[in-house]
Amino acid sequence: MKDKKFSIKGVFQKTKEYIDTRFKLIGLKLIERSSRLIASLIVDGVKTIFAIFVVFFLSLALGFYLSELLGSSSLGFLAMGGIFILLIILVSIFEDPIERIFMNLSIKRFLQKWNDEIEEDEEGKQD
Repeated sequence: MKDKKFSIKGVFQKTKEYIDTRFKLIGLKLIERSSRLIASLIVDGVKTIFAIFVVFFLSLALGFYLSELLGSSSLGFLAMGGIFILLIILVSIFEDPIERIFMNLSIKRFLQKWNDEIEEDEEGKQD
């Protein structure tokens, strides 16, 4: 075997390669995490749209049901409007606690999606 001589130039070259590789790795991890967050936001948005459709059709069904009970389409849908006004008032009264609940849920979801990859790395290192 040939003895390799210590070279300052070689050390600097390897250090530069190491730093470049670390920057690329950090960039790839950032892209993975941000794409995971964006995908999660899109899925949550689609779920929200479907939930709005469900509420819309259920409110229509309840409006028609109340129309039959009250004997008038106008009264049935007026009652349905009254229910929505009551819901708006309740949300307005409890706005701060509801806002805190949604903030905490969104922070937990954000951090969970952000840290998923970190937990997977830690589990892989322990094996």
